[in-house]
Amino acid sequence: MKNSKKKSEYNIQTMSTTYHPFKIALTDGQKQKLQKAYLTKTPVGLKVKPDQIGRGDELFLTETQIKRLKKRSAAGKGMVIKLSKTQIQNTVQRGGNLFSAMLGLAQPLIKPALGALARCRFEFWR
Repeated sequence: MKNSKKKSEYNIQTMSTTYHPFKIALTDGQKQKLQKAYLTKTPVGLKVKPDQIGRGDELFLTETQIKRLKKRSAAGKGMVIKLSKTQIQNTVQRGGNLFSAMLGLAQPLIKPALGALARCRFEFWR
């Protein structure tokens, strides 16, 4: 049976929590913070302003988080949204453009890391 849902129509359920796609326009600093949390497998808190809510990058959030974001945005207020490591992993796996943006932010780190490995005489191929 073929899945006809688009990427943005996914609802991810883990244990007893269901995550829904929701758009937030993340700054480069927030993307870097999210990337660091993904690499270290730790939760993260992102301070979101009202003008960032409802557009931009796709994150996977709980219904409660989405309701709170919409309510705060309507009141012209921002909030700190806390993402669990599971939410971050789901966002990276299903997030599409956000994941490629995160890879773009990691690119400057790749060349120095490879250079350090080469100095240690690490062999990639045998």
